Amino acid sequence: MDRKQLERWLAEEANGHDEAADAAFAHLFAAVPRIEPTAAFVEHAVASAVRWRARRRRLIAIAWATVVLLVTIGSIAAYYASPRLASAAIKAVTFASGHVIPWMVAYTKVAMEWWLTLGHVGTVIVSAVMTPGRAVAIVGVELVGILALFALLGVAGAGRLGDAQV
Repeated sequence: MDRKQLERWLAEEANGHDEAADAAFAHLFAAVPRIEPTAAFVEHAVASAVRWRARRRRLIAIAWATVVLLVTIGSIAAYYASPRLASAAIKAVTFASGHVIPWMVAYTKVAMEWWLTLGHVGTVIVSAVMTPGRAVAIVGVELVGILALFALLGVAGAGRLGDAQV
């Protein structure tokens, strides 16, 4: 790589000449020597890839064997322990569901009532806003309400009624 070519490209970039900078960069990049891998490097890379692939296959086979062994041991343990554990599990599920399900139904009912109320309020608001005359009236009432709110905040912030500046 020639130092003059590098300086030319950097100068063209600094001056903002895009086409000349691109041409200088292409010329500079073409001057970069090509690197050819040696036969030893290629042989080492291929051997490493083959070893990694064999190790990966071995690890996958060991993982599957471990899974099969654990499932088999768990199945045998569950088969022999099931008479003792089954009654305790059934009692625990029955107790939990007997206490949780009524509350869940009650909360679901309350939530559905709130959603239905919000839906009704939304429907009323949309039907009121859809009429142009009503829309003007609603905006007017809102503006008067906002002005009244600011007036009350001014009075409340003054501390005394005589100091209020509205």
